[in-house]
Amino acid sequence: MIFKKRNILLLVIAMLSMVPVRAAETGEGVYSYLNMPYNAKLAGLGGVNVSVHSDDVNQIYSNPSLFSPSLRNAISLSYVNYIADANGGMASYAYTPDSLNYFGFNFIFMGYGQFDGYDRYGMETNSFSAGDFAWNLVYARYLGANIKVGLSLKPVYSHIDTYSSFGMAFDVGANYYHPEWDFSVGYVIKNFGFRFTDYYDEQERERLPWNMQLGVSKGLVHAPFRFSVTYNHMNKWKLDYTHAKPKTSVLTVDTEGEKDPNDIRFADMLFRHLVFGMEVIIKKNFHIDMAYNHRRNREYTLSEARGVNGFSFGAGFKVYKFNLDAAYAQYAPSGGVFTLSLSSSIDSFKKE
Repeated sequence: MIFKKRNILLLVIAMLSMVPVRAAETGEGVYSYLNMPYNAKLAGLGGVNVSVHSDDVNQIYSNPSLFSPSLRNAISLSYVNYIADANGGMASYAYTPDSLNYFGFNFIFMGYGQFDGYDRYGMETNSFSAGDFAWNLVYARYLGANIKVGLSLKPVYSHIDTYSSFGMAFDVGANYYHPEWDFSVGYVIKNFGFRFTDYYDEQERERLPWNMQLGVSKGLVHAPFRFSVTYNHMNKWKLDYTHAKPKTSVLTVDTEGEKDPNDIRFADMLFRHLVFGMEVIIKKNFHIDMAYNHRRNREYTLSEARGVNGFSFGAGFKVYKFNLDAAYAQYAPSGGVFTLSLSSSIDSFKKE
């Protein structure tokens, strides 16, 4: 029975992976904040990871199937010090009523501070604020000894000044984990959904920033290392911001066959989809994370100031009954993003 369920799951994943790529190449869409890393573990692993199997309750935001029995009554609070005085965070909770069913909750927010308002004539008006919020309700279940599937329901809300928008997003994920090999494969379709209300009347309809991700993690048997590779944006090949070539007509010169100097080579584009992560598990209660995100490196690097854009670093340790994780990700030469997470278990405070 387990063998049949496993074959059905693999067949569904294969079929979903064959969604035509061209149909999805329409931009990032609205609510792009949903794709940001809001916890230190994820930030330290390059901002994208759907396969790491750990005791971090925040991972269910990356992939709703990344539950483990140790997450019973697990809680976590995270803070993100983002670029240009923007600040965000996430609160997480997980509950496991039995060995087959798992429930989780995340709440995320991102605040962008106060802005000076001006009318169309350049006269100063009242200041205003902007912010984004999302709730993430998660359910996961074991299909077999090593396979879990999960579903997330995410009401999302965004506002700027007097304009606001409300929508609904969904995640569907699957995970295969073999504990003896420390081998994990994760797959997720994220942020597909719709909007109930627009920011203003007659707003152009845009897609939600839906994404398909596939990741693999493997720990070494005789060394304290675990490596991860995640393929991001399976639904979209071109990840550049270059403009499309102009269409030819009877009034223009036919440039067919000429190479566009802005075109990105195949190898470069391929690596923009990949995020490489490594964990150094020194002891059970202490670990170091590091990663390289090639897309960040290419998009944020300046010719006169290259720095270490695209690299991220993190570390975590346990003190008493709390796990503290911190991460730093270099986005641009002028600075990066700092993330801090504090987690624990409600059960650890109960009197025996």
